[in-house]
Amino acid sequence: MNRSSKISRVALATLIGGGALLGATAPAVAAGGIKAAYVETVIPSHTWSGRMQVLNATKSIGPGTGVLGVTSITLTNFDGQPQQVFIFVPIFSGGGCGSGGNNIVGGSEPQMTVYVQPQQTLHLAYPSPLVFNPLNNITCIAAEVTTLLHGGSVEIDVNGVVN
Repeated sequence: MNRSSKISRVALATLIGGGALLGATAPAVAAGGIKAAYVETVIPSHTWSGRMQVLNATKSIGPGTGVLGVTSITLTNFDGQPQQVFIFVPIFSGGGCGSGGNNIVGGSEPQMTVYVQPQQTLHLAYPSPLVFNPLNNITCIAAEVTTLLHGGSVEIDVNGVVN
């Protein structure tokens, strides 16, 4: 075997190895491109915040349209007793986001129940936003105090981003 055929074999092995490596990373590169495209389409376009004072009826707030990514919820119990608060996506019989009471006839996901101590504030932070998708073309959050209020109320502040 002469010297030029040795170099040719080494060069050929390098080319084959490089091609195999490139072929093996192609799915990862393609997946990265798909992920980058997906992330670009769901990044929220602007911030949103809302406040509702929940007394003896269900209340709702929200941007009305778009996908809401909630980054934090702050609940302040102004009552002298601990309060249980149910937070959910409302289903409306009439009215829309911002209405409450008899207009809200049900609820959907995401939903949660939190317990707020008397005259205390509870702050819930979501490093990865809690997503509220439109339901019946309305993007909204509702809340209801499910325990008996004794002269106080619960204030709920919601912060997030809307796409």
